[in-house]
Amino acid sequence: MKRKALALAVGLALAPCANAQLKSPAGTDWEFYGKFYPELNHVSGESPTPAGTAVATLSPAPTGASALVHRMEMLVQNSYIGFRGSKNISGGMKAIWQLESDLPIDEGGGTLAGRDTFVGLGGNWGTFRMGNMDTPFKKAGDVLGFLGISSGNFVSTNAVLRKVGFGTSNAARFHERRANAIDFASPNYFGGLTYAMQYSIGDPTEAGITSNPPRNPRVVSQALKYERGPLYLAIMNEVHFDLFGGSANANAAQRNNGAADSGAHSVDRASQVAVVYKIGDHSFEADYIVKNYKENPEGSVVANVNGRFVSYTNNAWMVVWEGRWSSQWRTAAHYVSAGAGKCSVFGNNNCTTTGLEGKQISLGVSYYLDPNVYLFLIGSKIENGASARYDNVSLGAPAVGEDVTQVAVGLNYSF
Repeated sequence: MKRKALALAVGLALAPCANAQLKSPAGTDWEFYGKFYPELNHVSGESPTPAGTAVATLSPAPTGASALVHRMEMLVQNSYIGFRGSKNISGGMKAIWQLESDLPIDEGGGTLAGRDTFVGLGGNWGTFRMGNMDTPFKKAGDVLGFLGISSGNFVSTNAVLRKVGFGTSNAARFHERRANAIDFASPNYFGGLTYAMQYSIGDPTEAGITSNPPRNPRVVSQALKYERGPLYLAIMNEVHFDLFGGSANANAAQRNNGAADSGAHSVDRASQVAVVYKIGDHSFEADYIVKNYKENPEGSVVANVNGRFVSYTNNAWMVVWEGRWSSQWRTAAHYVSAGAGKCSVFGNNNCTTTGLEGKQISLGVSYYLDPNVYLFLIGSKIENGASARYDNVSLGAPAVGEDVTQVAVGLNYSF
Protein backbone atom coordinates (compact mmCIF):
# COMPACT_ATOMS: atom_id res chain seq x y z
CA MET A 1 0.00 0.00 0.00
CA LYS A 2 2.83 2.40 0.82
CA ARG A 3 4.42 1.78 -2.56
CA LYS A 4 1.09 2.37 -4.29
CA ALA A 5 0.67 5.66 -2.42
CA LEU A 6 4.14 6.79 -3.42
CA ALA A 7 3.56 5.83 -7.04
CA LEU A 8 0.29 7.79 -7.04
CA ALA A 9 2.01 10.83 -5.53
CA VAL A 10 4.80 10.74 -8.09
CA GLY A 11 2.27 10.31 -10.87
CA LEU A 12 0.37 13.37 -9.69
CA ALA A 13 3.59 15.37 -9.49
CA LEU A 14 4.46 14.47 -13.07
CA ALA A 15 1.01 15.03 -14.51
CA PRO A 16 0.88 18.01 -16.90
CA CYS A 17 -1.77 19.84 -14.87
CA ALA A 18 -0.59 18.80 -11.43
CA ASN A 19 1.25 20.94 -8.91
CA ALA A 20 4.61 19.59 -7.73
CA GLN A 21 3.78 20.62 -4.16
CA LEU A 22 1.55 18.13 -2.32
CA LYS A 23 0.38 17.41 1.21
CA SER A 24 0.84 13.97 2.80
CA PRO A 25 -1.74 12.33 5.08
CA ALA A 26 0.53 13.27 8.01
CA GLY A 27 0.08 16.94 7.14
CA THR A 28 3.52 17.46 5.62
CA ASP A 29 3.87 19.82 2.67
CA TRP A 30 6.30 18.24 0.24
CA GLU A 31 7.83 18.80 -3.16
CA PHE A 32 9.04 16.57 -5.98
CA TYR A 33 12.02 18.01 -7.90
CA GLY A 34 15.01 17.02 -9.99
CA LYS A 35 17.32 17.54 -12.92
CA PHE A 36 18.08 15.64 -16.13
CA TYR A 37 21.58 16.48 -17.36
CA PRO A 38 22.85 14.15 -20.12
CA GLU A 39 25.91 15.21 -22.09
CA LEU A 40 27.82 13.59 -24.94
CA ASN A 41 31.47 13.92 -23.99
CA HIS A 42 34.80 13.34 -25.75
CA VAL A 43 37.91 12.77 -23.62
CA SER A 44 41.54 12.63 -24.76
CA GLY A 45 44.97 12.70 -23.16
CA GLU A 46 48.35 13.81 -24.45
CA SER A 47 51.99 14.42 -23.52
CA PRO A 48 52.54 12.05 -20.58
CA THR A 49 55.92 12.36 -18.90
CA PRO A 50 58.51 10.10 -20.60
CA ALA A 51 59.66 6.98 -18.79
CA GLY A 52 62.88 7.47 -16.84
CA THR A 53 62.20 11.15 -16.12
CA ALA A 54 62.96 12.18 -12.52
CA VAL A 55 59.70 13.18 -10.83
CA ALA A 56 58.55 14.38 -7.40
CA THR A 57 59.14 12.12 -4.40
CA LEU A 58 55.43 11.39 -3.84
CA SER A 59 54.65 10.67 -7.51
CA PRO A 60 54.67 7.22 -9.15
CA ALA A 61 57.30 6.56 -11.80
CA PRO A 62 56.21 7.82 -15.24
CA THR A 63 55.58 5.31 -18.01
CA GLY A 64 55.58 7.62 -21.03
CA ALA A 65 52.31 6.07 -22.23
CA SER A 66 48.83 7.60 -22.12
CA ALA A 67 46.54 6.02 -19.55
CA LEU A 68 43.37 7.33 -21.18
CA VAL A 69 41.28 5.78 -23.95
CA HIS A 70 40.29 8.49 -26.41
CA ARG A 71 36.56 7.98 -26.56
CA MET A 72 33.05 9.34 -26.76
CA GLU A 73 30.80 8.69 -23.77
CA MET A 74 27.53 9.83 -22.27
CA LEU A 75 27.83 11.41 -18.81
CA VAL A 76 24.87 12.04 -16.51
CA GLN A 77 26.45 12.62 -13.07
CA ASN A 78 24.59 15.91 -12.56
CA SER A 79 21.20 14.21 -12.97
CA TYR A 80 19.20 13.62 -9.80
CA ILE A 81 15.71 13.24 -8.38
CA GLY A 82 14.49 14.32 -4.98
CA PHE A 83 11.67 14.70 -2.50
CA ARG A 84 11.61 17.23 0.34
CA GLY A 85 9.08 18.58 2.75
CA SER A 86 8.30 20.39 5.98
CA LYS A 87 5.67 20.52 8.67
CA ASN A 88 4.88 23.25 11.18
CA ILE A 89 5.23 21.94 14.73
CA SER A 90 5.10 23.47 18.20
CA GLY A 91 7.19 26.41 19.34
CA GLY A 92 7.29 28.10 15.95
CA MET A 93 9.53 25.36 14.58
CA LYS A 94 9.39 23.27 11.43
CA ALA A 95 10.30 19.65 10.94
CA ILE A 96 12.14 19.28 7.63
CA TRP A 97 13.32 16.36 5.49
CA GLN A 98 14.88 15.63 2.13
CA LEU A 99 15.64 12.48 0.13
CA GLU A 100 17.77 12.98 -2.99
CA SER A 101 19.09 10.27 -5.30
CA ASP A 102 21.35 9.90 -8.32
CA LEU A 103 19.51 9.51 -11.61
CA PRO A 104 21.58 7.44 -14.10
CA ILE A 105 19.30 8.00 -17.07
CA ASP A 106 21.92 6.61 -19.48
CA GLU A 107 22.20 3.06 -18.10
CA GLY A 108 19.67 2.73 -15.27
CA GLY A 109 20.26 1.72 -11.67
CA GLY A 110 21.30 4.34 -9.15
CA THR A 111 21.61 4.66 -5.38
CA LEU A 112 18.65 5.63 -3.23
CA ALA A 113 19.52 8.59 -0.98
CA GLY A 114 23.00 8.81 -2.56
CA ARG A 115 22.87 12.61 -2.58
CA ASP A 116 21.94 15.11 0.16
CA THR A 117 19.45 13.27 2.39
CA PHE A 118 18.50 14.36 5.90
CA VAL A 119 15.91 15.08 8.56
CA GLY A 120 15.98 18.09 10.85
CA LEU A 121 14.40 20.99 12.67
CA GLY A 122 14.31 24.68 11.81
CA GLY A 123 13.34 27.80 13.72
CA ASN A 124 14.38 31.38 14.44
CA TRP A 125 17.48 29.91 16.14
CA GLY A 126 18.71 28.27 12.90
CA THR A 127 18.52 24.87 11.20
CA PHE A 128 19.66 21.51 12.57
CA ARG A 129 19.97 18.46 10.30
CA MET A 130 21.19 14.86 10.52
CA GLY A 131 22.02 12.64 7.56
CA ASN A 132 24.20 12.53 4.44
CA MET A 133 25.06 16.07 3.28
CA ASP A 134 27.51 18.36 1.53
CA THR A 135 29.90 20.01 3.97
CA PRO A 136 29.69 23.77 4.68
CA PHE A 137 33.21 23.99 3.20
CA LYS A 138 31.99 22.54 -0.09
CA LYS A 139 28.91 24.75 -0.31
CA ALA A 140 30.44 28.09 0.71
CA GLY A 141 33.19 28.16 -1.93
CA ASP A 142 33.09 27.80 -5.71
CA VAL A 143 29.80 29.69 -5.52
CA LEU A 144 29.14 30.53 -9.17
CA GLY A 145 29.81 27.03 -10.41
CA PHE A 146 29.80 26.65 -14.17
CA LEU A 147 26.56 27.27 -16.07
CA GLY A 148 24.44 25.84 -13.27
CA ILE A 149 26.71 23.03 -11.99
CA SER A 150 29.46 23.00 -9.36
CA SER A 151 30.53 19.35 -9.03
CA GLY A 152 30.14 15.95 -10.67
CA ASN A 153 31.36 17.26 -14.04
CA PHE A 154 34.72 17.64 -15.77
CA VAL A 155 34.37 21.45 -15.70
CA SER A 156 34.22 21.41 -11.90
CA THR A 157 37.20 23.21 -10.33
CA ASN A 158 37.58 20.90 -7.32
CA ALA A 159 39.86 18.40 -9.12
CA VAL A 160 42.66 21.00 -9.16
CA LEU A 161 41.59 23.49 -6.49
CA ARG A 162 40.66 21.20 -3.60
CA LYS A 163 42.81 18.10 -4.09
CA VAL A 164 46.45 17.01 -4.51
CA GLY A 165 48.30 16.33 -7.74
CA PHE A 166 50.20 13.13 -6.91
CA GLY A 167 47.31 10.65 -6.61
CA THR A 168 43.66 10.06 -7.43
CA SER A 169 42.09 9.16 -4.05
CA ASN A 170 39.29 11.47 -2.88
CA ALA A 171 40.49 11.01 0.73
CA ALA A 172 42.56 14.15 0.08
CA ARG A 173 39.71 16.20 -1.41
CA PHE A 174 38.02 19.05 0.46
CA HIS A 175 34.87 18.97 -1.67
CA GLU A 176 32.81 16.11 -0.33
CA ARG A 177 29.38 14.98 0.77
CA ARG A 178 29.76 13.46 4.23
CA ALA A 179 27.80 10.53 5.63
CA ASN A 180 26.87 10.30 9.33
CA ALA A 181 26.75 14.10 9.51
CA ILE A 182 25.31 16.47 12.13
CA ASP A 183 24.84 19.91 10.60
CA PHE A 184 23.90 23.33 12.02
CA ALA A 185 23.29 26.57 10.11
CA SER A 186 22.63 29.82 11.94
CA PRO A 187 19.95 32.36 11.07
CA ASN A 188 20.90 35.56 9.27
CA TYR A 189 22.66 38.17 11.43
CA PHE A 190 23.48 41.84 10.72
CA GLY A 191 21.72 41.84 7.39
CA GLY A 192 23.69 39.05 5.71
CA LEU A 193 26.04 37.14 8.06
CA THR A 194 25.56 33.38 8.56
CA TYR A 195 27.60 30.57 10.14
CA ALA A 196 27.46 26.84 9.40
CA MET A 197 29.17 23.90 11.12
CA GLN A 198 29.13 20.16 10.47
CA TYR A 199 30.58 17.17 12.33
CA SER A 200 30.68 13.74 10.72
CA ILE A 201 32.12 10.38 11.66
CA GLY A 202 33.45 7.45 9.63
CA ASP A 203 35.57 6.89 6.54
CA PRO A 204 32.99 7.47 5.10
CA THR A 205 30.91 4.92 7.05
CA GLU A 206 31.20 3.84 10.66
CA ALA A 207 33.22 0.84 9.45
CA GLY A 208 36.24 3.16 9.39
CA ILE A 209 36.12 3.44 13.19
CA THR A 210 38.40 0.68 14.49
CA SER A 211 39.91 -0.51 17.75
CA ASN A 212 42.84 -2.43 16.24
CA PRO A 213 44.45 -0.26 15.06
CA PRO A 214 42.64 2.42 17.12
CA ARG A 215 41.32 5.05 14.71
CA ASN A 216 38.39 7.43 14.73
CA PRO A 217 37.94 9.01 11.28
CA ARG A 218 35.92 12.21 11.50
CA VAL A 219 35.53 15.60 9.81
CA VAL A 220 34.83 19.07 11.22
CA SER A 221 33.72 21.59 8.59
CA GLN A 222 32.85 25.28 9.09
CA ALA A 223 31.95 28.30 6.98
CA LEU A 224 31.27 31.95 7.76
CA LYS A 225 29.46 33.84 4.99
CA TYR A 226 28.37 37.41 4.36
CA GLU A 227 26.02 38.17 1.48
CA ARG A 228 24.44 41.52 0.74
CA GLY A 229 23.50 43.08 -2.56
CA PRO A 230 26.06 42.26 -5.26
CA LEU A 231 28.73 41.16 -2.74
CA TYR A 232 29.40 37.68 -1.34
CA LEU A 233 32.27 36.90 1.06
CA ALA A 234 33.08 33.56 2.69
CA ILE A 235 35.82 32.02 4.78
CA MET A 236 35.92 28.24 5.29
CA ASN A 237 37.90 25.75 7.32
CA GLU A 238 37.80 21.96 7.37
CA VAL A 239 39.78 19.34 9.31
CA HIS A 240 40.00 15.62 8.46
CA PHE A 241 41.09 13.30 11.28
CA ASP A 242 42.48 9.85 10.35
CA LEU A 243 41.39 9.99 6.71
CA PHE A 244 45.05 9.77 5.57
CA GLY A 245 44.61 12.01 2.54
CA GLY A 246 48.38 12.13 2.02
CA SER A 247 49.08 8.41 2.39
CA ALA A 248 46.08 7.41 0.27
CA ASN A 249 47.63 9.29 -2.66
CA ALA A 250 51.33 8.56 -2.06
CA ASN A 251 53.24 5.54 -3.31
CA ALA A 252 52.69 2.23 -1.50
CA ALA A 253 56.04 2.35 0.32
CA GLN A 254 55.18 5.79 1.72
CA ARG A 255 51.78 4.97 3.24
CA ASN A 256 51.05 5.05 6.99
CA ASN A 257 47.46 3.80 7.16
CA GLY A 258 47.99 0.03 7.03
CA ALA A 259 46.76 -2.38 9.70
CA ALA A 260 50.28 -2.72 11.13
CA ASP A 261 50.62 1.06 11.60
CA SER A 262 48.62 1.09 14.82
CA GLY A 263 50.20 4.29 16.13
CA ALA A 264 49.98 6.30 12.92
CA HIS A 265 47.35 9.04 12.61
CA SER A 266 46.61 11.90 10.26
CA VAL A 267 45.27 15.46 10.49
CA ASP A 268 44.52 17.15 7.15
CA ARG A 269 43.41 20.81 7.09
CA ALA A 270 42.22 23.30 4.51
CA SER A 271 41.27 26.97 4.69
CA GLN A 272 39.69 28.88 1.83
CA VAL A 273 38.37 32.37 1.12
CA ALA A 274 35.88 33.26 -1.62
CA VAL A 275 34.76 36.61 -3.03
CA VAL A 276 31.92 37.04 -5.52
CA TYR A 277 30.79 40.33 -7.01
CA LYS A 278 28.04 40.98 -9.53
CA ILE A 279 28.20 43.89 -11.99
CA GLY A 280 25.02 44.14 -14.02
CA ASP A 281 24.49 40.79 -15.73
CA HIS A 282 28.05 39.63 -15.15
CA SER A 283 29.33 37.80 -12.06
CA PHE A 284 32.95 37.35 -10.99
CA GLU A 285 34.46 35.07 -8.35
CA ALA A 286 37.95 34.59 -6.91
CA ASP A 287 38.92 31.81 -4.44
CA TYR A 288 42.19 31.01 -2.64
CA ILE A 289 42.87 27.81 -0.67
CA VAL A 290 45.68 26.44 1.50
CA LYS A 291 45.78 22.65 2.09
CA ASN A 292 47.98 20.84 4.61
CA TYR A 293 48.31 17.06 5.09
CA LYS A 294 50.15 15.84 8.19
CA GLU A 295 50.83 12.27 9.42
CA ASN A 296 53.01 10.71 12.15
CA PRO A 297 54.83 7.60 10.92
CA GLU A 298 57.00 7.70 14.05
CA GLY A 299 53.99 6.24 15.87
CA SER A 300 53.99 3.17 13.64
CA VAL A 301 54.95 -0.26 14.99
CA VAL A 302 56.54 -1.12 11.63
CA ALA A 303 60.31 -1.42 12.11
CA ASN A 304 61.35 0.47 8.99
CA VAL A 305 59.49 3.74 8.55
CA ASN A 306 62.16 5.65 6.61
CA GLY A 307 60.62 7.26 3.58
CA ARG A 308 57.06 7.17 4.99
CA PHE A 309 54.82 10.17 4.26
CA VAL A 310 54.96 12.99 6.86
CA SER A 311 53.52 16.13 5.28
CA TYR A 312 52.44 17.94 2.13
CA THR A 313 51.27 21.55 1.76
CA ASN A 314 50.15 23.43 -1.32
CA ASN A 315 48.16 26.50 -2.33
CA ALA A 316 45.70 26.93 -5.19
CA TRP A 317 43.50 29.69 -6.58
CA MET A 318 40.83 30.22 -9.19
CA VAL A 319 38.92 32.97 -10.98
CA VAL A 320 35.47 32.52 -12.56
CA TRP A 321 33.33 34.69 -14.81
CA GLU A 322 29.72 34.18 -15.86
CA GLY A 323 27.99 36.46 -18.33
CA ARG A 324 24.22 36.60 -18.89
CA TRP A 325 23.79 38.33 -22.21
CA SER A 326 20.03 37.86 -22.48
CA SER A 327 17.28 35.63 -21.14
CA GLN A 328 18.57 32.95 -23.52
CA TRP A 329 22.37 33.23 -23.79
CA ARG A 330 24.93 32.65 -21.03
CA THR A 331 28.68 32.14 -21.15
CA ALA A 332 31.20 31.07 -18.53
CA ALA A 333 34.96 30.71 -18.11
CA HIS A 334 37.30 29.77 -15.30
CA TYR A 335 41.01 29.40 -14.65
CA VAL A 336 42.43 27.30 -11.80
CA SER A 337 46.06 27.07 -10.74
CA ALA A 338 47.67 24.80 -8.10
CA GLY A 339 51.26 25.18 -6.91
CA ALA A 340 53.79 22.36 -6.60
CA GLY A 341 53.83 22.77 -2.81
CA LYS A 342 56.26 21.38 -0.21
CA CYS A 343 56.60 17.90 1.30
CA SER A 344 58.54 15.83 3.83
CA VAL A 345 59.07 12.12 4.43
CA PHE A 346 60.34 10.39 7.57
CA GLY A 347 64.10 10.01 7.97
CA ASN A 348 64.83 11.82 4.73
CA ASN A 349 64.88 15.60 4.28
CA ASN A 350 65.13 15.32 0.50
CA CYS A 351 61.45 15.35 -0.47
CA THR A 352 60.97 17.10 -3.79
CA THR A 353 57.77 18.45 -5.35
CA THR A 354 59.12 19.60 -8.71
CA GLY A 355 56.47 19.15 -11.39
CA LEU A 356 53.47 18.78 -9.04
CA GLU A 357 51.87 21.98 -10.27
CA GLY A 358 48.71 21.94 -12.39
CA LYS A 359 46.23 24.25 -14.04
CA GLN A 360 42.79 24.05 -15.61
CA ILE A 361 40.91 26.26 -18.03
CA SER A 362 37.26 25.81 -18.99
CA LEU A 363 34.91 27.59 -21.39
CA GLY A 364 31.18 27.15 -21.93
CA VAL A 365 28.02 28.54 -23.48
CA SER A 366 24.35 27.75 -22.87
CA TYR A 367 21.18 28.60 -24.77
CA TYR A 368 17.87 28.61 -22.87
CA LEU A 369 14.83 27.28 -24.70
CA ASP A 370 12.83 27.84 -21.52
CA PRO A 371 13.72 28.98 -17.97
CA ASN A 372 14.03 25.27 -17.07
CA VAL A 373 15.50 23.89 -20.30
CA TYR A 374 18.80 24.75 -21.95
CA LEU A 375 21.34 23.39 -24.41
CA PHE A 376 25.04 23.69 -23.60
CA LEU A 377 28.52 23.32 -25.06
CA ILE A 378 31.39 23.05 -22.56
CA GLY A 379 35.09 22.29 -22.75
CA SER A 380 37.97 21.97 -20.29
CA LYS A 381 41.71 21.26 -20.33
CA ILE A 382 43.91 20.24 -17.41
CA GLU A 383 47.62 20.78 -17.92
CA ASN A 384 49.57 18.59 -15.51
CA GLY A 385 53.12 19.32 -14.47
CA ALA A 386 55.73 16.64 -15.20
CA SER A 387 55.00 14.92 -11.83
CA ALA A 388 51.27 15.65 -11.52
CA ARG A 389 48.12 13.74 -12.41
CA TYR A 390 45.23 16.05 -11.58
CA ASP A 391 42.18 14.11 -12.69
CA ASN A 392 38.70 15.16 -13.85
CA VAL A 393 37.95 12.01 -15.90
CA SER A 394 34.82 10.00 -15.04
CA LEU A 395 36.35 6.60 -15.89
CA GLY A 396 40.08 5.99 -15.56
CA ALA A 397 42.82 8.44 -14.62
CA PRO A 398 45.60 10.21 -16.54
CA ALA A 399 49.20 9.00 -16.48
CA VAL A 400 51.85 11.03 -14.68
CA GLY A 401 52.22 14.36 -16.48
CA GLU A 402 49.41 13.64 -18.95
CA ASP A 403 47.25 16.58 -20.04
CA VAL A 404 43.49 15.98 -20.30
CA THR A 405 41.09 17.64 -22.76
CA GLN A 406 37.33 17.15 -22.65
CA VAL A 407 34.49 18.65 -24.70
CA ALA A 408 30.74 17.97 -24.34
CA VAL A 409 27.36 18.99 -25.71
CA GLY A 410 24.20 18.33 -23.76
CA LEU A 411 20.74 19.22 -22.56
CA ASN A 412 19.57 20.29 -19.11
CA TYR A 413 15.98 19.98 -17.93
CA SER A 414 15.23 20.98 -14.34
CA PHE A 415 11.86 20.61 -12.63
